[in-house]
Amino acid sequence: MNINKCKLVVLSGILGLFTACSTQNNVVKATSPTKNTSKPNNNTSAPKPPVATTNPGTPPPVDDTFRTVLPEIKREFRGAWIASVANINWPSRNNLTVDQQKAEAINMLDMLKDNNFNAVIFQVRPSADALYTSSLEPWSYFLTGQTGTAPYPNYDPLQFWIEESHKRGLELHVWLNPYRAHHSNGGTPNSLSMVNKVPDIVLRLKNGMYWFDPADPRTQGHVSNVVKDIVKRYDIDAVHFDDYFYPYATYNRGADFPDQKTWSAYQSSGGTLTRADWRRDNVNKFVERIYKEIHAEKKIMSDLGSVRLGFGGLGIRKGLSVHLNMTNYMLMLNYG
Repeated sequence: MNINKCKLVVLSGILGLFTACSTQNNVVKATSPTKNTSKPNNNTSAPKPPVATTNPGTPPPVDDTFRTVLPEIKREFRGAWIASVANINWPSRNNLTVDQQKAEAINMLDMLKDNNFNAVIFQVRPSADALYTSSLEPWSYFLTGQTGTAPYPNYDPLQFWIEESHKRGLELHVWLNPYRAHHSNGGTPNSLSMVNKVPDIVLRLKNGMYWFDPADPRTQGHVSNVVKDIVKRYDIDAVHFDDYFYPYATYNRGADFPDQKTWSAYQSSGGTLTRADWRRDNVNKFVERIYKEIHAEKKIMSDLGSVRLGFGGLGIRKGLSVHLNMTNYMLMLNYG
């Protein structure tokens, strides 16, 4: 009797365990009909919705793919300015030896190459002077410490920069200041300075600088000859102008630019523009002239390839449609 009770308890336990496992796995198995002795449960839940199954023979839906042809991405311009005026960047001093000058240049170019730059904007004419061999203007004060004095032993810094830049896959853009005739950090103008060579077209400002008169045809002719000389003799990739405008009023201590002579001549010839528009027109005509002459020169010397013309100027945030986090920014305009 006791043995039968033990068997019944064990069988009941096994049956309960089997039923619980079957319920957890949602598996229904056919069994022989048994008498339902449980009490009715009035808390019934709604039946679960049927589970959707995928027919193995039907491929899954594919999302539509929209494709478009985008314009070709041009090579990104990543340039660095190398300023020679006031010995800001190169050479770091105006009394370095030639070997020291070359070593500084090599270090700069290696750094630019290692940091994935692809262009150098090298200032070769900071103030009507030359960091290259020129018959039109004197050697720069910022190169040798004396206007008109060549480096010793003599070499051509621009040619050196071109060769070393191209070795590293860097473009070389020559940077010129077209109207500045003398910088206040450039020592006292000597007899070889353009200030004393062409005094009729140079105006002295109250901060110690000298400026070519942009309205004088002789100014435009002289700068044009300088640019054409560089384009003709050197394998450069671009010509870049900075300070291609009339000087800031602060250069003349708030006074207007002293171009009364050329302004009066314009008025006497029947000119009708305002003085501000006349000045802008002088710069516009000069820019157009240089652009055309560069491309005409390169067509003649087609073996050297194309040369671009660029400008670095100040842009004012209020004049832009896009908000910038700075008041001024440097703008590079390539005209081809």
